[in-house]
Amino acid sequence: MKSSTLRIQVPRKLKPLLQASRYKGAYGGRGGAKSHFYAEQCVVRCLTEKTRIVCIREVQNSIKDSVKLLIEDKIRSLGVESMFTIMQDEIRGHNGSVIIFKGMQTYNADNIKSLEGYDLAWVEEAQTFSQHSLDLLRPTIRKPGSEMWFSWNPRYKTDAVDRFFRDSPPDNAISVRIGWQDNPWFRDTELYDDMLADYLNDEDKADHVWGGEYGQSQGAILAKHVNKAARDGRISDEIVPDVKGSPIFVSSDIGFRDTASWWFWQPLLGGFNILKYDHDTGLDADDWIPRIQSVLGTLDCKLGRIWLPHDARAKTFQSRHTTQEKFIKGFGGDKIGIVPQTSKQDRIEAARDVIKRCAFHEHECEAGLDGLRAWEYEYNDDSGVFSRDPKHNWASHPSDAFSYGCQIVAEKLPDEPEADKAKFFEEQTLDELWTSQPKASQRI
Repeated sequence: MKSSTLRIQVPRKLKPLLQASRYKGAYGGRGGAKSHFYAEQCVVRCLTEKTRIVCIREVQNSIKDSVKLLIEDKIRSLGVESMFTIMQDEIRGHNGSVIIFKGMQTYNADNIKSLEGYDLAWVEEAQTFSQHSLDLLRPTIRKPGSEMWFSWNPRYKTDAVDRFFRDSPPDNAISVRIGWQDNPWFRDTELYDDMLADYLNDEDKADHVWGGEYGQSQGAILAKHVNKAARDGRISDEIVPDVKGSPIFVSSDIGFRDTASWWFWQPLLGGFNILKYDHDTGLDADDWIPRIQSVLGTLDCKLGRIWLPHDARAKTFQSRHTTQEKFIKGFGGDKIGIVPQTSKQDRIEAARDVIKRCAFHEHECEAGLDGLRAWEYEYNDDSGVFSRDPKHNWASHPSDAFSYGCQIVAEKLPDEPEADKAKFFEEQTLDELWTSQPKASQRI
């Protein structure tokens, strides 16, 4: 059967993926027909030319975990069963084409060489594909004219596939975002009613599952609050400094080999504008002091106080002096505060409360917001429950820095008299308070 006799209907949104390109990505929520499109294209490719295809997932415990059944269904729906032999763990075309199904974790630098002669690799559920797997696969699929296809429902901005296609994609990459709205057949399926019900019951979950927005894990700590801030318009590049408003205060989580993180807050009547997030590794206090001064100069606002975590009294970056001593020398003793030691759970509760009254500059806080979305509790595989302690990973640094700031806002410091605490908030006249009053759309 010639390919010209096949009638293939493709959603208009996916047509760019029919162009020649080495890397092709299709991402979005359920109902967008991403997997159906790629499965159909695998069949067409095997019919029109002798093609060797490997369908890959990060983990595939059995053939049932693969897209094999979906490809079989496409073979039947296209009426080309006579052109293929369906075997237990692979599909063979009568023209010499072959489709195999593998889990990436079964490969290492040596045995992955068996894929060097393949024309096409399709990575399904690519949001779980690790950076190591991506680095291993890309140079392996090297045959002239070979392609790599990826389909995924976005999870985190830091996932390897998202960074590859959506952060700084190479010139020979095409990616398309598609959702149920772009699928002309979706409203006629049972899934349409499921989607409507999910949006009524859990908007955050539905935004991820159906809307293709970045998701949150079951153990997420602040993700739903960040997502609500975005829906409410409280994450926007319109959140800018008020040069006549309250002084800036800074909350931090310090580290040298770990990431040091800094949030820049401006108090308003009824809430806070968070104007910038900054972070880096390998810098000591002498590096951070001028960098923070530079940020404050860019914001063109006075400094209220820099709040350092409680261990700053003893903790150093790479010098003989404590972080507190260094910062007092750089900014003055009245500009440096120490966050009292408390439990992580108390800080988490403070963060969950205070974030409801926060607005963020979208671009300047992007990396920090990514961390807040990804902050999650540690999961215990043996007991099957989440612990009371968050994971210690890249997301914990911006999240700890944010929660320290929330603790300061939420608590009346027991060792600090009211007169001294006033330095944190600063006094304002009624006229100044009226000027700093946020718009209704910026606060809940």
